[in-house]
Amino acid sequence: MTIYSAEALSRAVAAVCPDIRLRIEAGVVSNERHLWWELSCCILSSQVPYPLAMAAADAIDAQGYLHQTECNRADLAELLFEVLSVPLDVEGKKRSYRFPKVKADHLASTWAAVASTGGSLSALISKDVNEARAWLVAHASGIGPKQASMFLRNCGVTYDLAILDRHVLNYMSTQGLYSGTQASISRLSHYGRHEQRLRDHAREMNCPVGLLDWAIWIVMRVANRKQETILV
Repeated sequence: MTIYSAEALSRAVAAVCPDIRLRIEAGVVSNERHLWWELSCCILSSQVPYPLAMAAADAIDAQGYLHQTECNRADLAELLFEVLSVPLDVEGKKRSYRFPKVKADHLASTWAAVASTGGSLSALISKDVNEARAWLVAHASGIGPKQASMFLRNCGVTYDLAILDRHVLNYMSTQGLYSGTQASISRLSHYGRHEQRLRDHAREMNCPVGLLDWAIWIVMRVANRKQETILV
């Protein structure tokens, strides 16, 4: 929570929304390699700083492991573990990835799930967005509603799904839209109910919910940092 009022936060979010619109690139990502990079980032960023997750995804992408066809799940997991066990270059510093074994297994299992359908990520994102998200939550290891929504937004598939992370949930609490104490929502049915509340709020602010949550994330991070400075 922050020391800022609900009105002040909503005004700040409304001011940021137009800038977010300008940053959006037109078009849907359909290149299979880039789709795997985006999905890797979403899986690898759980409880990990995003720059570190991106560096890990870059290292995996450089090896081409997720877009090769001649591999089994166990061998792939071992190859990914080796990549994630090596210190990574992150903003000019060497950083170790926090969960190399667990996330290697998650990525390999997700790859196997996609392969078992006889399809591809490109085929997956061509489905109805709610069906695509539900499939990811059900079959992709390490993917919850938040990460699945992030993947579909980052690929440009839709801006009508929300990424309900702790910053967005804190904002929703200040606006009387969320009364829970959880920092994340793992069940898709619960997630959808809270997402609809934010979607209604986004409609009032004349901004797609998938862009509004981005603006909220920016504002709440700044607000929390300022609060920490004041309290020191």
